[in-house]
Amino acid sequence: MAASSSSRILPKLTIAVSATGGTIFACHHFESQRRILDAKSDDDDCTASSTAGALSSLQKSGVAIVNNLRLTPTILNEVKHMPAADSMPTQMLKPKKQQQQRRRGPPGSNMIPQDEPWRLSAYGRYHRLENHLGEVDIQLLEQIEQQIFPLVEGFFQQDDGDRSDESVSATSTLSNTNKKTTLDGIYRSELQLMTAVPGSTNQSWHKDNRSRGLSIIIPLVDFTAENGGTQLLLGSHINTWPLTNGGARVIHAPAGSIVAYDSRTIHRGLGNETSVGRPALIFCYDRIETPPPGCGTLGSVGTSYQGRLIDILTGVRNAIISPE
Repeated sequence: MAASSSSRILPKLTIAVSATGGTIFACHHFESQRRILDAKSDDDDCTASSTAGALSSLQKSGVAIVNNLRLTPTILNEVKHMPAADSMPTQMLKPKKQQQQRRRGPPGSNMIPQDEPWRLSAYGRYHRLENHLGEVDIQLLEQIEQQIFPLVEGFFQQDDGDRSDESVSATSTLSNTNKKTTLDGIYRSELQLMTAVPGSTNQSWHKDNRSRGLSIIIPLVDFTAENGGTQLLLGSHINTWPLTNGGARVIHAPAGSIVAYDSRTIHRGLGNETSVGRPALIFCYDRIETPPPGCGTLGSVGTSYQGRLIDILTGVRNAIISPE
């Protein structure tokens, strides 16, 4: 009797295990794809040759690569050699032992103490925030900020459909007190230099802010799928699942490019599979009334799983519609 029961259960168990394994493999396959978003392609809706075109792309897909604002080779070289860049990690750093010092954040999220100039956000991803930048560094980066300011100004003057921006009065002048380019009601929420060293791993899917804001990434080396360029879910800045927007795309852009995205866009940095680092500058702008991130731990976890699900579903959809 027992042998007969076992003979009936075993085939079903085998099928269940095989189906589970096949599902896991398929999900991993679709999630690991690195379809590029090429800055050099004129056929891509996210590539813009003007600020007006970039603003249109930001409204539609949540992402824009703005070719007319690209940094000159001279400025790019100055950034690469500014004082803060001299200590940029080129490989995984060993965490220093700190006795009688409390670590902030969840276990493993900050393996390096908060008072260190380079903060670890994920394995192999190092960030040097504004409070660890010197005066010379900030002066140079604020020159770049003036160059990208028309894009920031235009973005916050747009009506995002949820509210009118009539209350946001723009001025393209520099404040005499802090020398920061300002918009009334808008502030620079983040300014940093970061790098992903060889062997770094993928970030979790996330949003920079639940509310509308603008994030700008400037690659200091060419961004490719291999060195872990930023991966974004096009169209995920609006409250619909972006299954019709091509799914996850990896920024493929030359050094000095201006890559802008709505801070509500679900995205992540990919792992660096090359032998050299992938540094970049990051500027973020938000409304004073809606500072980032706009959600707690549960919201962040939910966004991470939402990003994975959308990535997998759009991968399946693309495989069906356009099989390679």
